[in-house]
Amino acid sequence: MSTFFRFYLIVLLLSFHPFLLAKQELRVGVGNFPPFFIEDGEHGLFLDITKEVFKLMPGYDATFTFMSNSKLFREINKGTEIDVACNIFAGSKVDAYLSEPLFRYTDVAVSKKENNFIIKKISDLKGRSISAYQGAIDLLGDEFKKMAQENKRYTENGRPSETTLLVAMGDKDVRVGDVFIFLYDISNNKYKKRGISANDFIVHRLWSDVFTHMAFRDESIRDKANKAILEIQNNGVLEQIYKEYEVYLRFEESAE
Repeated sequence: MSTFFRFYLIVLLLSFHPFLLAKQELRVGVGNFPPFFIEDGEHGLFLDITKEVFKLMPGYDATFTFMSNSKLFREINKGTEIDVACNIFAGSKVDAYLSEPLFRYTDVAVSKKENNFIIKKISDLKGRSISAYQGAIDLLGDEFKKMAQENKRYTENGRPSETTLLVAMGDKDVRVGDVFIFLYDISNNKYKKRGISANDFIVHRLWSDVFTHMAFRDESIRDKANKAILEIQNNGVLEQIYKEYEVYLRFEESAE
């Protein structure tokens, strides 16, 4: 092969190089509720986890679209606006391929330290005034449901921030809901101004974690994502993200 021909071949390959490395765009639909998905700055606990998954899928360029949960379900079923949906429960009726479990919800009971409540099991909630998230009565097991039905001081609220407010102000004994949502709520400036922080509360872990999934229109891409998910599980990256967010939210007020 002549020197000129080799030079020509190299130039030709370099000319096509950008096309050889072109990534496939993936339109990823995500919710828009903190601390899991936050549109401002494109961050949040679940979004950061999602980004770690796609870091291990270099052939794809993920772009994120924030939307309501109801629209998320509609769009992943249609497949016209998004290719992937995040934070999908296993029992959801979606026309898509679910990934390995990835996103973790940790429902807990929270009470004020000063009250010295001993809450080690669900029966210890009996007689307490409780504020829980909407639908908790049907999601937290039969024992909890029975307790709630028999408890005249049990209420549910469609806005998790309201459940935090009620326990923080002493209007309720116990808040029931996700620990990360509580930590996010309690770091709000309105509580800082009152001298209230996460350190004023006790977290009572009464339930097992619940996991949700990513949903993919393409089964082969789902399979690649599963390999990435297993990798971040095995190398400790996934658990590290959860720990970092818990520490950050718990002690956010002391950093200012």
